[in-house]
Amino acid sequence: MKYRRIGLALVIILLSITVLGMQASAHSPRFMRLTYEPETLTVLILHPTFARSIHYVYKIDVEKNGELVTSEDYDSQPRFLFNVYEFSVNATTGDDITVLAYCSLFGNLQRSLTVS
Repeated sequence: MKYRRIGLALVIILLSITVLGMQASAHSPRFMRLTYEPETLTVLILHPTFARSIHYVYKIDVEKNGELVTSEDYDSQPRFLFNVYEFSVNATTGDDITVLAYCSLFGNLQRSLTVS
């Protein structure tokens, strides 16, 4: 009976360590949605993390027709899951807007939008 309790406690500790380690594992942003209203580009990014000051979207580049319009650096992530960023972009019909979001630990995600 004593060995059963010790074994159960060890299993629980190992599972806890594994689950906590999975939350801190690095991954690139998972999803991005771009919305353009006149003069404003709204970028919604899904990047789940519990360690928002260590594992976060640290940089977002915005390009219009292949030329860099703005590049913003960040020190942390505002929320755990979904984050919304807004940029001032002057675009006209037919312009291609590309956004590249970089993770502080690993990877990036790129999406494009043609203004209609």
